[in-house]
Amino acid sequence: MSIMMVYITTGDVEEAREIGGELVMRHLAACVNIFEKMESMYWWEGKLERSEETVLIAKTTPELVDKLVQTVK
Repeated sequence: MSIMMVYITTGDVEEAREIGGELVMRHLAACVNIFEKMESMYWWEGKLERSEETVLIAKTTPELVDKLVQTVK
């Protein structure tokens, strides 16, 4: 059996819990992992920026990836 991991960034841990819970309840993910207070660095409008995000990793099957992504959107 193949397992896919879908990497999702959220604004905070509450949002990650809400999304993750919904994915597990709908059986679109077998499991989710939440990493709070991840620091991100990126270029934005010509400047190096830093921000704090929460990362959600959803473990699913290849057949469910598209439906999982649509549900998150």
